[in-house]
Amino acid sequence: MERLWKDVRFGVRTLLRAPTFTAAAVLSLGLGIGLNSTIFTLINTLFLNPLPVDRPAELVAGYTVDSKNSSPFGNLLQVSFPNYKDFRDTNSVFSELAAYSFPNAVSFATDGEPSPVFVELVTGNYFHTLGITPATGRFFGPPEDRAPGEANVLVISDNLWKRRFGGTADIVNRQVRVNGVPFTVVGVARPGFHGVNSFFGPDAWAPMMSYQSVLPLQFRDWLDERRALLFNLAGRLKPNVTIDQARSNMVTIAKTLERTYPQPNEGRSVSLRPLAEATIFPGVREVLLTGGIVLMVIVGLVLLIACSNVANLLLARASSRRQEIAVRLALGAGRARLIRQLMTESLMLSVLGGAAGLLLALWGKDVIWSTRPPFLSLSLIDPVFDGRVFLFTLAISMATGLVFGLAPALAGSRADVVTAIKDQGRAAGQRRRTFGVANLLIVGQVALSLVALVTAVLFLKSSRTAAEVDPGFDTTHTGIMLVSPGQAGYTGDRVMQFYRDANARLVSIGGVRSVSWSSNLPLFGGTSRSVFIEGRENDPRASGVLAIFDIVDTGFFATAGIPFVSGRDFAPADRMGAMPVAIINETMAHKYWPNQDAVGKRFRYYTEREFRQVVGVVKTAKYTTLGEAPQDASYVPLAQAVNDTMVLNVRAESRPEALLGAVQREIRRMDPQIPIQNVSTVRDVLDQSLWPVKLGADLLGVFGFLALGLACVGLYGVMAYSVGQRTREIGLRMALGAPQRHVLGIVLRQGLTLVGVGVVLGLVGAFWISGFLSTLLFGSAHDPVSFAVAAAALVAVAAVASFIPARRASRVDPLIALREG
Repeated sequence: MERLWKDVRFGVRTLLRAPTFTAAAVLSLGLGIGLNSTIFTLINTLFLNPLPVDRPAELVAGYTVDSKNSSPFGNLLQVSFPNYKDFRDTNSVFSELAAYSFPNAVSFATDGEPSPVFVELVTGNYFHTLGITPATGRFFGPPEDRAPGEANVLVISDNLWKRRFGGTADIVNRQVRVNGVPFTVVGVARPGFHGVNSFFGPDAWAPMMSYQSVLPLQFRDWLDERRALLFNLAGRLKPNVTIDQARSNMVTIAKTLERTYPQPNEGRSVSLRPLAEATIFPGVREVLLTGGIVLMVIVGLVLLIACSNVANLLLARASSRRQEIAVRLALGAGRARLIRQLMTESLMLSVLGGAAGLLLALWGKDVIWSTRPPFLSLSLIDPVFDGRVFLFTLAISMATGLVFGLAPALAGSRADVVTAIKDQGRAAGQRRRTFGVANLLIVGQVALSLVALVTAVLFLKSSRTAAEVDPGFDTTHTGIMLVSPGQAGYTGDRVMQFYRDANARLVSIGGVRSVSWSSNLPLFGGTSRSVFIEGRENDPRASGVLAIFDIVDTGFFATAGIPFVSGRDFAPADRMGAMPVAIINETMAHKYWPNQDAVGKRFRYYTEREFRQVVGVVKTAKYTTLGEAPQDASYVPLAQAVNDTMVLNVRAESRPEALLGAVQREIRRMDPQIPIQNVSTVRDVLDQSLWPVKLGADLLGVFGFLALGLACVGLYGVMAYSVGQRTREIGLRMALGAPQRHVLGIVLRQGLTLVGVGVVLGLVGAFWISGFLSTLLFGSAHDPVSFAVAAAALVAVAAVASFIPARRASRVDPLIALREG
């Protein structure tokens, strides 16, 4: 320890004597380490943060697998409530099996104005299955699962307790109103528990049997339907039962259910995953995880480039310290002792760089998270610095110290005592060995920076391509908002009367061209329902296939800007009691009636007895993501499928932003108790859907630019060092008559040769890595233009970095160079 302390004190004095070198090294390392810590913080929050539950390794998530259907995010679907009850009652592998919904937006009121919160429906054994206890009060139990409407009780999150109730101690038994219905708060969850879903953690939990007060009208009868996929499963394995054994048992039960209930369960089975993977829906999780890995790889390349730069700085500095090292060797210091001292200095630099990196990461994660769209701002999860982030930063700091410090330490400790003391530090052989290591580092820097640049250009081009995708509806003149008269107590005919009154009053607002209603928000997917084609009920290719289901009012397609291909729009005559009708999109028309006119054809939804007649065909739009494959979609008239929560679509003469406030005020005048949420323009919704693409492109663009800058700074440093080492040679050449352009060419050739080798290696690496990016990109992952642009940009900037030292070398005064050499 005494020797180590001496090494540290000597290292501090050495670094303080070279403040420019120290600042440059710490800045490079801090940048590289900070970027890595920033991205790791986000990945840690989304994927590595353990669920605050008891024995999480025993918990698994259950999904429906449908051979006929899949979502844009994969083939893992939710589970119907009747199937859940059979899985719960007949399995032999779970000690408990619980079900829970996605968070539902509800109107929440205490003593004042109602406001939107998110409530998750859960079975009575949900909290016991997860193995958690309340912070105060109690959780649900079997009594809450007996019958609908018998137990209107609520467990609230710690966040809601503090936000709405100020953390008051008398919260238990407090009366609140959910969608106008009285509920009693019976408990508060512990801090840090946000349910299983990490993106959209609920504000509160309600018993499954209170679904009639929580779910929108169109879903309230779906709890009795085996084909209605509404719930997620969480199960705790019995002792000594593996997830593979549980999967086999559940698949056997699913086969029994398929035989017993063939129509709703045809082609359906079950799949199990660790519950830790259910914090983000699996299809979305895989995309996010792939994107996170790409970001970590690129920031890792930036860190390697920064390490190479510092290694080159240390190599150059070792040359200037050769006399010092030679004297220490002459006085009896062993080479191992010198290596230890030099490595101590390197590790000190890495620790300082790690400290700077932590500061950068603290700032960077807040900047990145602040760009998230409003709907993600509702999430209760914020990226935090915890022990894993600190240990990760410490680990990469120590690793970088070893990476960039070892080669210079080995090279610097080989000083020749006699030549060094005689100040013959520019001996050719020594110069070649040291400069050879620097050359290899520069080649590596160029290769790595080209990989980062190609990736950045691919994502930037993908972002531009995504922004140009036609969503199939108007994005310029339309505003939207979610209006929920049902949450204010409206039922039956009052709901439809409210919609009619709102239409009449809103179209009178100046600047409003038209208004209409729909049940689905644009690019949020919405509901899907199974369709059965008339005359083909026994055809597996045409029965039981899911299609997007949207309830719309008359004039919706004109308001939303979705053009008709054939047929007509819904009319006032399409009401309850009249012939059931529907409008479908082109994809569905071509799928079921190829080379025919779909208008006049008939189909029905599962649970419907009457067939609906197709009265119109509209253009296929994008319903979930801009990159999705064309999906079947169907629309039914609002008057034939009344829903108490709808999206109000407002088409403006010019800018919709100017009208949204006036529209809200008019609805408030009609009834101030009706909740209004998600007020935005369709353009804003489109931009929000592109947030991951734009964020990834922006981050990779920044990382690619930094990689390019660091690589070129390193190239400039090596070339400047090389010119300094060859000053006498250059002076001699010029004294013998070599023109300036000849000297310029020699130095440029050296720099561009290194760049050329690095570019070739970088193109090979970029081509290999880009193959993993295809699922994240709009367009080709091997786009030759992107590769060419990135390589050209790198060569151009590297040529400038080489030209500056080359130009300085060509202007050397031969007499001064020979005298100094």
